Amino acid sequence: MIIELIDEALIAHQFVKEFETDITRFYKREVGDAIRFAILHRLDELSTPQELNSDIIQSTPKNFTNDPSYKKNCDLICIHHLKQLSEFKTHEEEIFAIEEDPYHFKKYVLYYSDAEEKVLQGQTYEKIHTTITNKELFNEYKMQPLAATQYSAAAKIFIKLPFLELPFIKRDLVPLRLQTEEAVSEEGLTKTYESILKFSSANIDDLIKEMISDEMANIQN
Repeated sequence: MIIELIDEALIAHQFVKEFETDITRFYKREVGDAIRFAILHRLDELSTPQELNSDIIQSTPKNFTNDPSYKKNCDLICIHHLKQLSEFKTHEEEIFAIEEDPYHFKKYVLYYSDAEEKVLQGQTYEKIHTTITNKELFNEYKMQPLAATQYSAAAKIFIKLPFLELPFIKRDLVPLRLQTEEAVSEEGLTKTYESILKFSSANIDDLIKEMISDEMANIQN
């Protein structure tokens, strides 16, 4: 399921699947003169970065390895299944070793649990693309960030794979001045804020004297 979602995401970002094996899919994107490659790999067992590099290189088609852009512009996306997310702590060092390895590919390890796979059943890339903009689901996620929900799973995909474009929704912007006035009012600092505005273009000593005077008046009261 996760592999199919990432496959859809790559195609949505103009990648074309050129070749595949049972566990690995190879993609190429050409936009003008820019060429980029992506490899989607089901990582059934965690291995060393060297072993992973060797396995991928051996299965890569010749038309990829012969392209000068391949060595410089290729993302390797590894999908790894964990029965439960708590297992991550056990494999944390192995996963980070793969992602931080600088050789051959830029590597990403997208791990997922049984619970996350369940909540993503029936989902498409288009649907999770919409989910990530849902403010109500985001608020629920903030309250329970460790719960396996559609939002948490969608967020992980976009966080782990930063080359995916986040959806953008145009909203009317509230002027910064109004946001500031509302914030200082809520904190009961309106008078201090007005003093800062009053003396912002004057000598800083005058501002300090005014604020000290106000504070002494508050103490006397």
